[in-house]
Amino acid sequence: MHGLSGRGTQLWSAIIIVIAMFTAAEPAAADKRVALVIGNSIHEHAPLLDEPATDARLLADRLTRLGFTLSGGAAQIDLDRKGFDRALAEFKGRIADADLALIYYAGYGLNLNGTSYLGPVDAAPAKADDLATELRDLGAILRELDGPSGRQNVVILDAFRANPFAARGIAGLAAGLVPVGMPARTVLSFAAQAGTIGQRGPDGHSAFTAALADVLQQPGPRLIDIFNQTNMAVQRATSGAQQPFVMFTLLDGGAQLSPAAAKPASPVASQAPAPPRPAASAVAADARTPGLAVLYDEDVSEPRGKRYSGSVVWRIETVKSAQSGADTAAIRAEIDIPERKLKVSLQLRRNDDPTLPASHVAELTFKPAPEFVGGAISNVPGMLMKTSEQARGTPLAGLAVKITEGSFLVGLSNVEADRARNEELLAGREWFDIPLVYASQRRGILAIGKGPSGDRVFADAFAAWGRSQAAK
Repeated sequence: MHGLSGRGTQLWSAIIIVIAMFTAAEPAAADKRVALVIGNSIHEHAPLLDEPATDARLLADRLTRLGFTLSGGAAQIDLDRKGFDRALAEFKGRIADADLALIYYAGYGLNLNGTSYLGPVDAAPAKADDLATELRDLGAILRELDGPSGRQNVVILDAFRANPFAARGIAGLAAGLVPVGMPARTVLSFAAQAGTIGQRGPDGHSAFTAALADVLQQPGPRLIDIFNQTNMAVQRATSGAQQPFVMFTLLDGGAQLSPAAAKPASPVASQAPAPPRPAASAVAADARTPGLAVLYDEDVSEPRGKRYSGSVVWRIETVKSAQSGADTAAIRAEIDIPERKLKVSLQLRRNDDPTLPASHVAELTFKPAPEFVGGAISNVPGMLMKTSEQARGTPLAGLAVKITEGSFLVGLSNVEADRARNEELLAGREWFDIPLVYASQRRGILAIGKGPSGDRVFADAFAAWGRSQAAK
């Protein structure tokens, strides 16, 4: 199993967590744009569709040329329900510190009683009550885009096709999508009006996606211009039979899908200029998978363990010192592995309690759903740091104890040599492993990547702790 085999007693003796220093002074840094592109064509219980997979690959190509990082590394083709959930969870993690987040979906879209649904390829609803589990609620997907006030969200839906489940007689279930509530700073583009069917366009693409792809080849259009031009092109190409429309909340009138021009860095007195950075490729993959959490479950059929993707959101928070009552900074991570129905909270803070021989303490709280496969988390033997998701980890010196059911306290060793070594590992490595023992006695590994957002949180927290220590 990945991260489990070959470690022996090393796994059961170590401990604790976290710091990676992020260099914030980056002149002319480009903004971060992340896209999730889905095309569902080959359905198990519905007629096959020719265009969605081809359309998704075309849009993925256009977006990478515009500097987007593709969540999942490429267009996501023919996603079933579990695949849909995994893709959304990974995307949620990747956009934690993004400036622009984009979702493109091509496939079946349906609505019932004002709720819009997207169709995984294994969907097979037999009655109205099945829709919530068999399909994916568009409103719930949009709510996942709630986030930083400065981020622009774009959602593009080419999902206006005939109802594939009409023969099942689900009363009120209709083809296409209807307007839904949206988070702030979000553009929602529909390929057609509700109650109408999208038209085929040239070269095996839909009329809408073909027009959008052409517009995206133009240099630097604003978001509002992109969709205005696309909508007019679709109406012309279909002689008015298909009329796309756009909804938006607090649209940045100058926002673009192409990269923003870099601004020259202002000189800073007594500070040497930063060395030049190599230009990043517009199609380069984000090898650090920012914000990604992964759970590996022990499984006899998979030597490396079964891999389940999730998300982690990092933030810095202020807590009261138990010793002095003063405000102090703490690092908070909220981790979600939806397919395994497991949520985890992690808080890391500097220890100022002289009765506790630890430099820092971490609290881990596991919140499994009742149907969690392991029953509960019975033990956290230690923590390890590693350079990448696939690398072997190095243990951190410390001690872990169980506080209550599902709650664990981990302390970093305060011995000077251990402290220096721990901080060296924490500062230099991008991922950490949390080995788990379930109540069922199965084992797992929770691997968490910091990513740029985590790096900044750690840098800010450790800087605050350093100032607090210097003031004493």
